[in-house]
Amino acid sequence: MALNDQLKKIELLGLDTSGLYLKDKDNMFKEAIDKSELKKLDNQPIDIVVKFWHRSKTIKKTLHFHQLTGLQAVKKAIVERIGLKKELEEKGTITTKKYKTLDELWEEYIELKSDSLSANNIYIMKKSYDKWIRPAIGCMAIDKIRTTDIQNIVNSILRKGHKPRTAQTIKQLLRPLFKYAMDIDIVVSNPTMKVTLPSFDNTVDFQLSDDKRFKLYEAIQNYEIEKYKGIMLFLYFGRRLNEALTLRWENILFDQHTYVIEDRYSKIRKRQEYPLLAPLESFLQNYEVQKYGFIFSGQITDHVTAHTFRQHWKNVLKIAGIDQMRIHDTRHLLGNTMVNKGTSLEAIGKVLGHSSISVTKRYAKTSLATADKVLNEYMNDISN
Repeated sequence: MALNDQLKKIELLGLDTSGLYLKDKDNMFKEAIDKSELKKLDNQPIDIVVKFWHRSKTIKKTLHFHQLTGLQAVKKAIVERIGLKKELEEKGTITTKKYKTLDELWEEYIELKSDSLSANNIYIMKKSYDKWIRPAIGCMAIDKIRTTDIQNIVNSILRKGHKPRTAQTIKQLLRPLFKYAMDIDIVVSNPTMKVTLPSFDNTVDFQLSDDKRFKLYEAIQNYEIEKYKGIMLFLYFGRRLNEALTLRWENILFDQHTYVIEDRYSKIRKRQEYPLLAPLESFLQNYEVQKYGFIFSGQITDHVTAHTFRQHWKNVLKIAGIDQMRIHDTRHLLGNTMVNKGTSLEAIGKVLGHSSISVTKRYAKTSLATADKVLNEYMNDISN
């Protein structure tokens, strides 16, 4: 169990919840949890620790639940506790669930993660696992996998000329997978911890001249199809494409001059609130404000899809005279521009909705012009 996981007693009237504790990873609850507070866990990954006192020793077993309400998870934990207690009394031990191969563990793990990650992230994870990991060690017994087995995958990727970032993906996939295996008592150590990776520069370096940046904004503002103009405005001011496409009228808080990205549409699966800048508010006010529903509704689908949007993005780039710029580069442009204007990484992370400052540090590569400006200001301070 991780050091920051806190166990909170579950106490529900009318149910025997003795020995049941919630693993409160985010410290959301007080010391004891009642039925009303359980609603906060509905349809979230839930870990409940069952405690037994047996032969002068405390026995613990962690139960994992997903796609259930908090109350349903507790009721299932009560039933499992009865069975586990009986097994403990009869056999003197609790049998650990057996996994034959890494593939079997992966299927359970990825199903659990589907509650906390976006469908696109899950797709990318599955694709990477199937391409690199499954053919190499997927059929191996979990407790037989060693650091050298994983290092061989990394080395093979590098020998084939792939970028170090691709090799890093292997460690990023397997490290939490083996941590999960440790949490449920399948292995006692994490073989990924000693895997070595070559150092590489992962800073994001997409930039446009101020002139090109202004022309892009002008092309967006003058785009003739209002629906796609609106999507591009949200992209220009930092939103991911999926966040813009899935915005709903209920998410727009005109009275507070803010808007919300719901956790189910956020890459980091957390509710995010952002300033509703004047250009965005002006667009929305002129776009027939509704009470409910997707702002950028589709003709066949509930909302505009990425596939439908891409051609309009190409049109705007052509108008602005920009040869190549991916849709996601709007975020890179914003991040790099703010860095070179002296904005703090904390502020940039808030604007872009990053999960941690380590993600934002990819934008920390300042331009030579910025360095020159800083040095000149430093020199002027001395001269004065």
